[in-house]
Amino acid sequence: MKSAILRAAVKRCYSLQVAKRQKTIPDLLQKYDAKSPISMITAYDYITATWAQNAGTDIILVGDSLAMSTLGHESTTDLEFEEFRYHLKSVCKAEGSAFIVSDVPYGSFESSIEKGIQAVIDIMKTSSRIGAVKLEVGSHEDDYGLELAKEICRRGIPLVGHVGLTPQRVHNMGGFKVQGSKSVKQALAVYQRAKDLQDAGCFSLVLECVPHQIAKVITEKLSIPTIGIGAGPGTSGQVLVVSDVLGMLPGRIPKFVNAYSNMNEIALSAIEKYINEMNTSTFPKIGDHTFSVKDELLEKFLKGIK
Repeated sequence: MKSAILRAAVKRCYSLQVAKRQKTIPDLLQKYDAKSPISMITAYDYITATWAQNAGTDIILVGDSLAMSTLGHESTTDLEFEEFRYHLKSVCKAEGSAFIVSDVPYGSFESSIEKGIQAVIDIMKTSSRIGAVKLEVGSHEDDYGLELAKEICRRGIPLVGHVGLTPQRVHNMGGFKVQGSKSVKQALAVYQRAKDLQDAGCFSLVLECVPHQIAKVITEKLSIPTIGIGAGPGTSGQVLVVSDVLGMLPGRIPKFVNAYSNMNEIALSAIEKYINEMNTSTFPKIGDHTFSVKDELLEKFLKGIK
């Protein structure tokens, strides 16, 4: 009995020694203070999360953009809460040091503050590896999202705000459009909401599709890191969708994306090659791709059939 307990204790100690320490909010703020860019990329399953972890990203965002980039939905608003949590769990299984941030998907928080808080708690309880949630908040004065953001922060739940283009409000915005480029009023509204979220207690902000000059000024005026997507190089860091970075889907990519690979072409080529080799009987090859039994066993097997 004692030896079994000792072995278990040794195993736990060994696991603690080899496990990579996850980055924390103080680690991210240390990079911010040092003016070192903060890297963020989305991940939607164990495979993409493993790639992101092994590449050394600072933050993995499990974004509701998985609705369109992974699940084939037409909009992020089509994503079901439990469908989202299923993918969130798989991302958290990938080992690595990245800080993990989860979106709060559409439909899980709008009906009331109480239900919104419960949705956020459910997200945080999905895995102990989730470090924070991200909430989209609109720019109009009485946006409900700001009230919810304050309540989330009051409860000590780490929060990343999201301003500028907020895809969950795309119908109000008239489509996926740059925010803060048409009028001074619109630009000031984005700045004010960013400041409001900082005052509410957010430790970081995502600025999406904001003119680079406006995003740079907002970043300079705030005392928390800004992570830009389509907001230029003047932010504290950058975030991109993994399927865009890797070129995983056919078709046009957004202007603000730099595709670093074309996995769609690579995948198509590999699958076509497999089908061709199968059709021409060059795969599988006996010996290279097969298992065998001794002649004696085979002989007995054939006799057994008769």
